[in-house]
Amino acid sequence: ALENIRIDPSVTNIIETYILTSTYDTEFRTWLTTDGEEITRPLPASTAQLKIDYTALEEYKASSDHILYFPAKYKILFGDNADHGLRAKFKVVKTVGTNMTDNEIRAKVIEKVNEFFAIENWDFGETFYFTELSTYVHKEMTGHIASIVIIPQDAPSLFGNLFQITPEPDELFISSAKIADVQIINQITASNIRMGLSTT
Repeated sequence: ALENIRIDPSVTNIIETYILTSTYDTEFRTWLTTDGEEITRPLPASTAQLKIDYTALEEYKASSDHILYFPAKYKILFGDNADHGLRAKFKVVKTVGTNMTDNEIRAKVIEKVNEFFAIENWDFGETFYFTELSTYVHKEMTGHIASIVIIPQDAPSLFGNLFQITPEPDELFISSAKIADVQIINQITASNIRMGLSTT
């Protein structure tokens, strides 16, 4: 700074707080499983409302601190409710000798995908890696599936485009994949992992 400029030596801490309310979480999950229409999509509480609802936090900050309140948002992956570039199918190869039917495997894969994206497993803005999801599903379904791959459904996308997804700092992931989004195939080949190909 120039010699004739005064500098305020006080320190102000700006504390950014991301808040996911239980009301918004419940409404969003209900909407995702029962409705899914964009026009009825629930909205998170506004910044102003969060400041009112969590005003008690102001009692714990220093006088030089300033708290900013940001409503959390969900970033939908895989299913029809996701943005086009994030829609995908899962293709699964069954383990030889498994006693599970195709429909049971499809349902179990979706169950494990939803478990993987449970709120307690994620921080805001944390990057998704498909290798971590596939490892979890494999571990939970040992003896029933041999392989699982993710196939983008958006026309410009290529195999591997959804292997890593980074959300915004105020976003958490949630899956809208359904049983119909899981396809059983005999083996992983270049032809049957092409986008939009039906099961064989």
